[in-house]
Amino acid sequence: MKVKTMLKVVAVCAAVTALGAACSSDNKKSSAGASGSSAGSGGADFVALGGWNDGACNTSQPKVSVAITAPLEVAGTSLKDYVDGTQASIDAFNKIGGIKGRCLDLKVCDGKGDGPTELSCARQETDDPNVVAGLASTFTVSEGDAYQLFEAAGLSQIGAQVTQPGAWNSPVSFEFTMGGSGTLLADMPALKNVGVTKFVVMIPESPQAGALKAFAQPLISALGMEMLDIIGIPPTAVEFTQFVIKAQNEGAQGIVLGLPGNTAGQILDAMDSLSSTLKVAGSWGTFSQKSVASLSEQLQGNTAFEDAVPPLATDISRWPIYNVVLADFKASGKSNLTRENATVQSVNGWLSVYALIKVMRDSGADVTRANVKQAFDQAQNIPMFNLTPPWTPSKQSTNAIFKGISNPNYWTGHWDTGSKEFVVDDKQVDILALLG
Repeated sequence: MKVKTMLKVVAVCAAVTALGAACSSDNKKSSAGASGSSAGSGGADFVALGGWNDGACNTSQPKVSVAITAPLEVAGTSLKDYVDGTQASIDAFNKIGGIKGRCLDLKVCDGKGDGPTELSCARQETDDPNVVAGLASTFTVSEGDAYQLFEAAGLSQIGAQVTQPGAWNSPVSFEFTMGGSGTLLADMPALKNVGVTKFVVMIPESPQAGALKAFAQPLISALGMEMLDIIGIPPTAVEFTQFVIKAQNEGAQGIVLGLPGNTAGQILDAMDSLSSTLKVAGSWGTFSQKSVASLSEQLQGNTAFEDAVPPLATDISRWPIYNVVLADFKASGKSNLTRENATVQSVNGWLSVYALIKVMRDSGADVTRANVKQAFDQAQNIPMFNLTPPWTPSKQSTNAIFKGISNPNYWTGHWDTGSKEFVVDDKQVDILALLG
């Protein structure tokens, strides 16, 4: 397949998978939280893990603005966890010094999943001279055009959920995941780890859908798996059991759900009504502890999970930084940031704030757009508390399509029906190594 055709396929599938992460958990209030001290309270946990406590930021100094764009008020599509996680983290880090003593201020823009609105958000960022970087943003429609604006303005985008080639290969894009494309591909090794070798992929109906098999075939072959079919789900579909029955009749053992959150939910409901024994793969950016606990026990046991960072509702002794993160989230009072409700969307927000501050502290430079870009170009092996491998933001791969991807590693795991928590596998999978 030609590279240009592959890029179209990847862009379509990645954008869809990013929207799939919009299927957030129920946001009812909960007292669940974490033990330990937060970064914002200046507790010993963060310092002991390599963090700092410089005292509260100086409110008499001009604030340093950062920005985030994501679809927030869109039917069936909300990436609010990114925004809330980022805001809670900024509030916490301001209590221990902000960024080089200055307080951070977050500018939020609702992209609404609409091209012109997303570009308006991008222009607001670039036109405001006080904005030094974007954090944890997601552009679902006009990402390529938005990144052209960012490049012209020299405005770095840190920890973004990139979905299109124009973003992940941009010189101002510093992401520590493979975005929607990584999520889609990582579903396959996640299924393999729970015993699936024959599977189907369900994605929205599209003229480019059939090309996905050729694109993903090197990874599928490396795993010793077989993709039986790509089942396109029409936007007008109202009855979903037919798609599950089709997968079963083709001999599938599992399903990769590359679907928007509301459609994926309909497929899960259809599986439940049929008492289907098919296994499915989903992302910790979609599923929280509470949302999985609400599924039938059969679905709980038949769902595999993956993401670039591990879930919050797991064995925290493996990732003690989560005591800090959860305490920071608890201080926000947001019900969607508790241990049982939070997805890894919010963790990506925390890591984006941490990375910006850490890199600028280490650089010693004043906090300007130009200096942020230079500092991230030069930064190497940023400690990420084992949530991801040590991160070199400017690192590039040898893959022709994913050249700008700096971290292709994804965690996989499953749900433990006894402890009602996620179990994360010991080793990450390298998506680019599997693609060859």
